[in-house]
Amino acid sequence: MSHLSARADRDWDDWGWDDWDPEPEPGPPVEVTAPDAAELAVAPPAERARIIDRYVREELGRALGMAPDLVDTTGRPMRSLGVGSITGMELQHRMEAALGLEVNLQRLLLANSAAELIDCLAGQLGADGHSHPHSGTAHTGPARPRPAGAAVTA
Repeated sequence: MSHLSARADRDWDDWGWDDWDPEPEPGPPVEVTAPDAAELAVAPPAERARIIDRYVREELGRALGMAPDLVDTTGRPMRSLGVGSITGMELQHRMEAALGLEVNLQRLLLANSAAELIDCLAGQLGADGHSHPHSGTAHTGPARPRPAGAAVTA
């Protein structure tokens, strides 16, 4: 019996649950303000990244039930923040609609941090602030295959 009681006294860290967080307590609803496309188009790259950072923090805060300024954007992978497949799909659809970009779900879920996702989204907008039709392939995953017999245009 002493073997069992010794186990019960173990700390959570002994079990390797370092990245596990209990379900966050629901907080007040987070208001998300989608970036203005015209503002993004004229913003210099550093300002564009700041705008997208604010937006992504708000979306993550809304999805995770926490204040946007409490979202850890640098220290934790998306999964350890609490972003699973269903939350990821919701974020994907909301971000695509707000930013007019293609967001690869697998890339979103496997991002090493929210900062990596933010950099990827800012990079997709390109230097001129407009999304580039093929910019998503370098940052978010492989290009979609062309249908057989489709003409290649430059």
